[in-house]
Amino acid sequence: MNFLRSIRMKAFLYILTCLLLMLPNTYIEAQTTNSTTLGYQKLEARELDEAINYFSQALEESPSDTSALSGMIRAHLLANNHKDAERVVEDALEQHPNNPEFHLRKGIVNNIRGQYRRAIEDFNKALELTDERFEHQIYVNRGISYMQDERYDDAIQDFSQALSINPRHSTSLSQRAFSHYRLGNYQEAIQDYNKVLDLNPESTMNYYNRGMAYLRSGNRAKACSDFHQSCRLGNRNACRMIMTECEGRR
Repeated sequence: MNFLRSIRMKAFLYILTCLLLMLPNTYIEAQTTNSTTLGYQKLEARELDEAINYFSQALEESPSDTSALSGMIRAHLLANNHKDAERVVEDALEQHPNNPEFHLRKGIVNNIRGQYRRAIEDFNKALELTDERFEHQIYVNRGISYMQDERYDDAIQDFSQALSINPRHSTSLSQRAFSHYRLGNYQEAIQDYNKVLDLNPESTMNYYNRGMAYLRSGNRAKACSDFHQSCRLGNRNACRMIMTECEGRR
């Protein structure tokens, strides 16, 4: 189903993007080298091959540098080097088994590989070890694992936890809305999509998704209004829905 596939793709794009946004120096147990600093500069610039080279140099100088290990994992994931990312994660956990960030990273790797239940175990371990610094990302990513595993009630709980930390987090709102939609909770889905669209009124996908929720709840007029808005913003699926569901409606 195109709707479901597009939501899942958006979820995975979020997983990769949040890696780049995560603060690099949260858990530093060894002295950060100049190579590590340069690696993060290249990571922020999305010059991923150069970032990997600098992190490699840093790890040659200091193999247990948690900041360099974290940067290397993130660079490999953003470069779609999933096997290399997994290798570095395992090495990091062997050296730092109680570091919650590396359990979070392992869960992200398993999410990307489609191993959602293994990812949930990793996020559970990360949550057991962490303090408030990583809680938000753990809840969001575990929620995505639950959603991909079609455990929508559990997904809603995790996205709600993430929203208790950051009520304006648009990804948590949109994914909770989708989970409500899959459970047939169309009014709850519409409420969440309303909040998402207040935060991002140009989101073509969320207009389309809210339109689907309106359609399933029996409000064809509002559904068609959302499909027209989504179509104007470039969503071809919304344009198709106008042809099949909204003939003569504006």
